[in-house]
Amino acid sequence: MSEFKNSLSRSISKSTILHYCVKKYYFSTYSNHLKDIDLWLRNDAMVAKNIKSLAMRLGECLHDLMSDYLHLLKSNQDSPESIEKVKISLIAKMDRDFQISKNRDYTKYNSDLKFGLTEHYYKENIDWLYSQWKNAMIESFDNFCKSELNFEIKQYFQDPENIIFIEPKEKNFESMKIEIDNIPDLMWINVYAQPDFGIITKDKKYIIYDWKSGRIPQKDPNLISDQLKVYAYKVLQKIWLENLDNIDVWAYEVFLKWIVKFGWKITKQDLLDIEQKIIDDVNIQKNFLVNKDIESNIPMESSNFARTSDPYKCKDCTFYRVCEELKKYEKISDLNSVQMPDVNEMEHSDDDFPF
Repeated sequence: MSEFKNSLSRSISKSTILHYCVKKYYFSTYSNHLKDIDLWLRNDAMVAKNIKSLAMRLGECLHDLMSDYLHLLKSNQDSPESIEKVKISLIAKMDRDFQISKNRDYTKYNSDLKFGLTEHYYKENIDWLYSQWKNAMIESFDNFCKSELNFEIKQYFQDPENIIFIEPKEKNFESMKIEIDNIPDLMWINVYAQPDFGIITKDKKYIIYDWKSGRIPQKDPNLISDQLKVYAYKVLQKIWLENLDNIDVWAYEVFLKWIVKFGWKITKQDLLDIEQKIIDDVNIQKNFLVNKDIESNIPMESSNFARTSDPYKCKDCTFYRVCEELKKYEKISDLNSVQMPDVNEMEHSDDDFPF
């Protein structure tokens, strides 16, 4: 198992950003290295790195609410009163956090107060939007509670022989690591993934759910996303391919506002494909390191990380201000020296779309 704390790592979010805009990948992964260029840039990049858009924050809160609810099911305490209590508690925390974000000082990086919203960072008034989207988030949760899918999930909790996994609200990166040291191309790489909710039935049927708060994507509902493949890869890492023929593994993205499921049965090829995708991503990441040294994980100069050519992607980017300022320090002849193709169709994440 990889033990290098600061060595190269790969996750779904890193992969998405890497293929979306390499310069954004640089800011989100190596912001601290900007201190060698300009301390203000480093300060502003570190602030931007740790804040979230309103849509992303509310998506996280919906995930937290789902986690609280599933824990109520697990402890057989899912009375209407208990459900309402967790809703009220979460809303109160959301309101407190919103005020913290609204009032905080974004001109300085504070390691003890990292939370903030991108919109407040850019001095936007989003009070009305927060109220509207907060109500939509609660509506999405209520829709789930009234759905047939919820009834179906409840049945799994009734059998004590079923194994239930609920993602904890507090991230535990050790538990998120995937065992991949047996793969030569991934030795000493930290690869992270963890599904939102999983069930292993007594007859060895595996079911994986990934909650989504965004809009329904325009794609085949039976399509297995890379994110679902990674989750299946993580869940099956101790079983692996030779035993997969005797196990049913199903993985779904659930868009909570409409209770629409995307996904299907996981195949051997799905696992082989995502393993190769992880290897390909890591090889790309290595190309941006000094001497390709994954243990030291020191990035090349910032000018080696190409900017996207799509202005639409820049418009709502948290790092837009820092990125524009950095252009003054990068030699024109050095810009975009390592090219990466833009990806128009990226994995949908909770901050891509409003509620």
